[in-house]
Amino acid sequence: MQRPKFLSRAQGCKDPLPTVIVLLTATGGMLDAISFLGLGQVFVGMMTGNVITFGFALGGAPHFTELAPVLAVLGFVAGVTSTARAARRRQGADSGRWFTAVLLLETTLLLTAAVISTVPHAVAGRNTVVTVLAVTMGMRCAALRSLAVPELQATFALTGALIALLHDICAGSASSVQLLRRLGIIGATCAGAAVGVTAMTHLGLSGALGTVALAVAALVVTLHRQLAVEPARPASALRNG
Repeated sequence: MQRPKFLSRAQGCKDPLPTVIVLLTATGGMLDAISFLGLGQVFVGMMTGNVITFGFALGGAPHFTELAPVLAVLGFVAGVTSTARAARRRQGADSGRWFTAVLLLETTLLLTAAVISTVPHAVAGRNTVVTVLAVTMGMRCAALRSLAVPELQATFALTGALIALLHDICAGSASSVQLLRRLGIIGATCAGAAVGVTAMTHLGLSGALGTVALAVAALVVTLHRQLAVEPARPASALRNG
């Protein structure tokens, strides 16, 4: 698949989309750290982790529950399927503005989760937050996949990124851009998780979620400004020749 070039200010200007995606990956790492520490050892982005934690719960491991990972997986599936259908219907529309709209909706859902998380000691509220965050991450992953940016389509497929990175290094078959993007995804996830732990420690659950929402909102503003300087183009025109 070819990469859309809808964010260039002018011909020859560097496309900021890969950088934006890497920064979004960092916020994904933040959310997984926040959810694991603050919502009952569950992941809202990395579904592989939820399959494992569900197995822990079935095996009777202490402090693990069956419900939270199931809700996360169901929420993620709902986010992916709804966004994938929307992506199919928007064929011919401007991809840049569509992606920005998805991120704007994501920001709204993140803020909603932050507000719900202020309810003290409510298991139902915690499970709602898990579901909302998982829907949000599912939407993001589906939107990124529809953009088809090489090496950056699945920001949570870290195992695949690591395998591809090491394989291509050993085989000498990857370009420097490919290597940097894969390293960026891995490094951004790790850095985001570290920041998420710090945010949880100093700001608490709602404050940490609010911080992620503000970070995504800043990226929305950045994309909007990039798009404002060039006319809208249909998706069919947003491909490299």
